[in-house]
Amino acid sequence: MSLKEEYKSSLKSFDVEEILDLVIYRPLSFLLVKLIYPTNLTPNQISVIAMFLGILSGIFYAFGTYEFFVFAAASFFMCNVLDCADGQLARLKKNGTRIGRIIDGLIDYVTAVTTFVGIGIALANNPEFGTKYWILIAVAGISRAFQNMYFDYFRNLYLRYVYNKVDDVKREIEGYEKFRKEIGKTKGRYAIKALVDLYVGYSKWQMKITRHVELDVTPEEYKNKNRLILRLWSWLGSTTHLSLLVVFSLVYRIDLYFWVILIPGNLILITLFIWQKTIIKYLKNKSK
Repeated sequence: MSLKEEYKSSLKSFDVEEILDLVIYRPLSFLLVKLIYPTNLTPNQISVIAMFLGILSGIFYAFGTYEFFVFAAASFFMCNVLDCADGQLARLKKNGTRIGRIIDGLIDYVTAVTTFVGIGIALANNPEFGTKYWILIAVAGISRAFQNMYFDYFRNLYLRYVYNKVDDVKREIEGYEKFRKEIGKTKGRYAIKALVDLYVGYSKWQMKITRHVELDVTPEEYKNKNRLILRLWSWLGSTTHLSLLVVFSLVYRIDLYFWVILIPGNLILITLFIWQKTIIKYLKNKSK
């Protein structure tokens, strides 16, 4: 297998990856994967290191000085490189696990919460901003969670209908519930059980929020109607948010990041949501 083919096989698919991942993070993480491939390092271990770096960035942000903002940006950047690397290693070695997928998804939320809290502490201690910015940070954090969630949901639908790489949502939930019953028969493993419970609850909530609809379409039909809008959805993904945070950290105007989430970010979310629903309605009516 050539290096180019190996790189492609390490991705979910070119058309579902975020642009900044393809241009910046995935090539770097692929080089890292090539270095650690012969070792016994597992994808889950890489995920834990990535989560540690994400939490560390939140601690750096709390100090509030420009120097620590630079440290936080560097830590956050490396967190995303490793967050890409764990999945690429799992796909190349074909050793991905159910728990690995949960941990991989958990990284984005854990690092987002810790960095937002760290930034909140920094702004609250800054007389120019004060504690009033906690409200802005909280609303921006909720907005970011929804933006990331919708992109992740429609990306998984695309992977399912076009490439058959993931199960439908209901079947996946059933699979995790069955897995939960199996590990429930064993003693201990409380952290794993808690993670599975959390993931199942989140998946059910996601289905409800996104108003999940089953479609009977060919891969070509779904791809033709959704390829462009998925590319637009990808600009609301976690990597875009991370990269914006890094940029605003380096120019020491982190407050602007939250306004970007709230105004253009949510306007894009609402626009794409309306557009996506018209596409789903079209495909649903066509399949009748």
